[in-house]
Amino acid sequence: MRPINLHRLENRNAMLPRNSSPFLINFRGFFPSGGLLLLIFALSTSIKLGLEWFKSEKERIEIESQKVNSELSFLKAQLNPHFLFNSLNSIYSLAHKQSKNTANAIVILADLMRYMIYEANKDLVPLEKEIDYIRNYMSLQLLRLKDSSNVKMNIHGNLNFSIEPLLLISFIENAFKYGTDFKGNTNILIKITIEDALLKLYVQNSVSHQQQKTENSGVGLENIKNRLKLLYPNRHTININREQNSYEVNLILKLKNL
Repeated sequence: MRPINLHRLENRNAMLPRNSSPFLINFRGFFPSGGLLLLIFALSTSIKLGLEWFKSEKERIEIESQKVNSELSFLKAQLNPHFLFNSLNSIYSLAHKQSKNTANAIVILADLMRYMIYEANKDLVPLEKEIDYIRNYMSLQLLRLKDSSNVKMNIHGNLNFSIEPLLLISFIENAFKYGTDFKGNTNILIKITIEDALLKLYVQNSVSHQQQKTENSGVGLENIKNRLKLLYPNRHTININREQNSYEVNLILKLKNL
């Protein structure tokens, strides 16, 4: 075995700076004079700019979120008076005729208002509750119709999903608003199908020639279109088809699990 030359090792260690180690790298050799300080300054500036960007981006996202929430609150505030106005019109029609169904209509309206007060302020509600709300609304409307034999609603599929409250009612309101002609004949077909977390809503109603002249989407439909854009971006499709004597709505919506 070759002996260690202690004299040579002592001389090599003597060449190292004090408090240094043969295993430490002297970075000064890699940079010209002042280069190391410039590198440290550049790194610290980059970190500072990065932190400021993240802070600014976080604030921007928070502002956008607040904007969306305020817009949704405004749209809901618009929807409630619109719905109440239409419902009171229906009850007034019954009272004017001195119908025996007036008291029953007031009870149904109370149930509808209870849902709007205690459920509609939530972000999501069970789909089954929303469907029950639509059924109650239809029951209220049927009380004022002279002939409801051509008003039909079919519901198929699994209701074990969540949905934003009051999301579908405007399409139903619109059908009852325009689905009765000047003779009092009402033709409305509503289909709700849920399959593979997709809700498909089809609403068709007749439209008289006189109604076509003044027909417009109204506050309710414009409201719901805006809500869909905010709540379901890239997760819904809606097609509205106006024919000479009919009006059709086809909505496909990606539902959320309970």
